[in-house]
Amino acid sequence: MLVRRATRKLLAPLAVLLVMQTAAAAQGSADARIRLGDKSYEQMAYAEAIEHYEVAADKGAVNEHVTKRLADCYLRLGNTEEAEKWYAITVKFLNREPQDLYNYAQALKSNGKYKEAEEWMDQYLLTTMREGAPRRSNISDFAKKFMYDIDRWEVRAVSTNTAVSDFGTTWLDDDRVIFASARNERVGVQRTAAWNAQPFLDLYFAQRTEAGDLVNATALEGNVNSKLHEGPAVVSQDVSTIWFTRNNLFKGKAQKSNNGIARLAIYKAEWINKEWSTTEQFLYNNSECSVGHPALSRDGKRLYFVSDMPGGNGGTDIYMCRDQGGQWGAPENLGPAINSPYNEAFPFIDSNGTLWFASNGHPGLGGLDVYQAKPGSDGRFMVAVNVGAPVNGPKDDFAFIIDSKGERGFFSSNRPGGKGDDDIYSFVLKRPLEDRFLCTGFVIDDEDESPVIDVEVQLLAADGTVIESTTTDTYGKYTFTVEKDKEYVVKARMKGRYDGEQHLSTERIAEQQIMARDIHMVPEAGIWLRGVARYADHLGFVQGMKVSLVNITTLFTETEMTGEGGDFDFRLTPNEEYEVLIEKQGFWRMSMPVTTVGVKQGIIDLNEAYELDFEPIGVGTAVPLKHQRWAQNSSAPDPKAKAELEQLAERLMTNPTLIVEVGVHSDSRGDADAALKLDQKRANAILDVLRSRGVAKERISAKGYGATHPVNHCVAGVQCSEEEHAANRRVEYVVTGVLE
Repeated sequence: MLVRRATRKLLAPLAVLLVMQTAAAAQGSADARIRLGDKSYEQMAYAEAIEHYEVAADKGAVNEHVTKRLADCYLRLGNTEEAEKWYAITVKFLNREPQDLYNYAQALKSNGKYKEAEEWMDQYLLTTMREGAPRRSNISDFAKKFMYDIDRWEVRAVSTNTAVSDFGTTWLDDDRVIFASARNERVGVQRTAAWNAQPFLDLYFAQRTEAGDLVNATALEGNVNSKLHEGPAVVSQDVSTIWFTRNNLFKGKAQKSNNGIARLAIYKAEWINKEWSTTEQFLYNNSECSVGHPALSRDGKRLYFVSDMPGGNGGTDIYMCRDQGGQWGAPENLGPAINSPYNEAFPFIDSNGTLWFASNGHPGLGGLDVYQAKPGSDGRFMVAVNVGAPVNGPKDDFAFIIDSKGERGFFSSNRPGGKGDDDIYSFVLKRPLEDRFLCTGFVIDDEDESPVIDVEVQLLAADGTVIESTTTDTYGKYTFTVEKDKEYVVKARMKGRYDGEQHLSTERIAEQQIMARDIHMVPEAGIWLRGVARYADHLGFVQGMKVSLVNITTLFTETEMTGEGGDFDFRLTPNEEYEVLIEKQGFWRMSMPVTTVGVKQGIIDLNEAYELDFEPIGVGTAVPLKHQRWAQNSSAPDPKAKAELEQLAERLMTNPTLIVEVGVHSDSRGDADAALKLDQKRANAILDVLRSRGVAKERISAKGYGATHPVNHCVAGVQCSEEEHAANRRVEYVVTGVLE
């Protein structure tokens, strides 16, 4: 059948074979049935393939090939209950593949079994082990998040639904809607699609009532509907042009790919003499890939569509073409904010330029879910937001459209309780969508790695204020609601254990929606060193910093990498001296002493003694020295200036490969030559302090610039305030290079 579910009727791979459904009555052995099933499967005749594979299974062929094929066929046809049954067998085989785990989790999720789905999805994530990929799916937490505030929506089925597939609404005008249906009322030979044994799809339109119902469905006039599938469409704002999806057709014949598949294509028709006529093809149709699901911006200058063309993010992606004076420009992929490694489809652009689409690749409740992505200031769409229940549910939910007021519209779903297969639902949006961000995780006993139940967990603001408190559930899990662009500490308390804590910042939570922080509880004995690395120049914590703990006496060294919250910790030995070195390529390194002399037990918090704020190393970027001040006409640094220079010397010794120049600058008042000479004397004095602290001469230089490099308009002869002149009187250092 035409376009539907990513794992089912979706353009997966956005194509449908144009063959007649036959009641294959082949007899013989299980092997013969498997061969017939394989042939039907390769032709995407999944309903027919199921018949053959099930006969083979009844004859005893319950092997990996048959069970996997049955599971896959049922998943593609949206029968997730049967898919779950067969995947449960498939995943028990020793040579199962990671994709089997993923598909089993998807089937479980589509059946509302979120906890089981999470367990299998986590196994899949551990199996794939992609660098930087998440190790936890949080399916259960996402389900809770997306079921929050469900009374925002009012949803009901429409009257035009039938026992076969009805889906894919689009606006014809304010009072009428176009949709695709397999109701096929033609007289004569009944043609059915091999994909799912339903009649071929045609386009219909229906009246919208004041209550939001759809009535009086009628086939579109003209030559839009053919003997093949017609599906999702879009009509121009002036109702003069319709763009619609159809199996690729040329001169009445299906255009098949090299492997015999008739892919999807986009066609255009004009409204002439009260009917749709003069059909022509979209410029980027291609018999080797599918192109479908057209959508238009309100001004008609951008055409959006879905395709599995090469070079995408995976599965089916949403693309956009720009009107270039009567011809469409090259397709532009909407990028990873919208397109996932799996399937995106059914785009719709509302009157505000917001994109609504369906996906099974972003976090959701199961199958296809509906998402919203608002346009950003740079013209790109922002991160996609799941619209939540009851629009979305465990089954497939898709083809969302909304009116110009942003209040009413329609979507499609194969949820239980409908008339059959896909049905159309109307909705009322009572108040605007708001995203809800979560922090979640497990509290774990460090001695045996077991989850800790019914312990207190607190969410603290950056200043230490307690925002909220909760207790872990029967799985040892906690959950908090958090806001964007904030820093938090999550702290757990347990008798007989030191308080455990983890940090998080939410500057990028719109991309993740849920942040996970597990808290490990260590016995209240011995000495522990704890710290967290922050960015010096912006919000957030530095992940992936190498922290080395060196025992000064034995030179024994332990290392660990900071986690997502910048956290690190070590167990220390009493009566020892240590050096801690924290480093990451591209950042200034830090080194600091730690002593346990006289300490028997407790937590040493490194952040209480030092500011672990890490600056990026910017070659050629000036860094100000804030305390370099001199008496008039003097070049001798005062005690506060010397202390700052000693800190700089220590920093340079900790970063031994950097070459640095110190610059001394004056304002434009007074004799320029005298200022230049005095600045050089002061530069030399700074150089002497740094070299006396061990900085090698080949690594450090200093220069007096006088008033030759002002940072503002205050050159000689220009009237300026004291504050403006003061800005030019400065001392700064610049990294000029790196030693080989």
